[in-house]
Amino acid sequence: MSDRPDTLSKRRLYLYDNLKFLLIFLVVLGHFTDGFTVDLFGTASEEQFVPVSMVLNRIFIFIYGFHMPLFMFISGLFHRRDRNERLNGQKVLIFFVLGILLKFLLYFSRVIFQPEYEKTADNELFFNLMGGDGTFWYLFALAAYLLFCYALRNCNPAFVLCFSVVLALFAGYDNNIGDDYSLSRIIVFFPFYYAGYLVDPEKLMKIFSRWYLRILSLAAVCLWAYFSFAKTELVYPLRSLFTGRNSYLDVENATLMECTFWHRLLAMAISAVLCAAFIGISVNVRIPFVSTAGTRTLQVYFWHRTIVYALTYFGYQEMLAHYFPDSWWLYYSLTALAVTALLSLKPFGIPINGVMNCLRKEKGENKK
Repeated sequence: MSDRPDTLSKRRLYLYDNLKFLLIFLVVLGHFTDGFTVDLFGTASEEQFVPVSMVLNRIFIFIYGFHMPLFMFISGLFHRRDRNERLNGQKVLIFFVLGILLKFLLYFSRVIFQPEYEKTADNELFFNLMGGDGTFWYLFALAAYLLFCYALRNCNPAFVLCFSVVLALFAGYDNNIGDDYSLSRIIVFFPFYYAGYLVDPEKLMKIFSRWYLRILSLAAVCLWAYFSFAKTELVYPLRSLFTGRNSYLDVENATLMECTFWHRLLAMAISAVLCAAFIGISVNVRIPFVSTAGTRTLQVYFWHRTIVYALTYFGYQEMLAHYFPDSWWLYYSLTALAVTALLSLKPFGIPINGVMNCLRKEKGENKK
């Protein structure tokens, strides 16, 4: 979601902007639907007045199969790869500070819109500043990946990529690797970021413009849609692995099924294929509003969870379920699209851009 990539072709590669808009919509939709799906079939919803939607379950597993891995890949794609590169400490600081600010925003949003949260928060804001569940993890991950890539810039890329995959597979055996410091997701999603870091975005786009790869890409997306919507029971247990935050023991406790590194390898392989497939079916043309909004995904990511909390607090989902008992999920999904479009407007980026400009200015003054 880095909105100002380090390297760009002389001509704008709209394919990635269009993809980023699709992905940020899916991120918003995923967080919209999360509270109205079930972790596994048969688990009751915490909402008393809004029915669990099996359609949202299917949408959820379809989305989570690829949306964050592909976001990570695209972020890595525009990270300059150069053996003599200098560490971009400015960007590391920006992502870290934005992550802390988002942590504060989410904490106070939950205190305001989820009164019961204040009783269980246990001073989470101050004593668990980089831990816990929240969308801020992505910003911490980007800061960490900038440091990783700099530290590993002189290492053999094939070795680093293979080792990062192996580390992601075996990290699941350590129950202590979880939400603290966002460590689990940082480890699990790093191979996708690093894979993007190794690839030239324009060359990749040219490769996937071949007609037979476009057909194969469309087939892969359709196949995943088939399993997600028609064979949901078969692939839904992978849900806890797609999030990247759960140990194998946590998955076993939730699913009552054995979970090993083979299951995570399967989940990562599915995500890798789908990442390639969505690049293959995307178009490199400027789409009004969509392409521009695709350059503003950071601001959407920053604000959207607060909107979800507010809508829940004011009973928006209950109202939809009351007036549209059979199709409330459709209108709710369209709401997610509307929120994505709204938060893509320039005014919502002003506070974030202000913070980034202040940090850049402060860094520049320090250099002087």
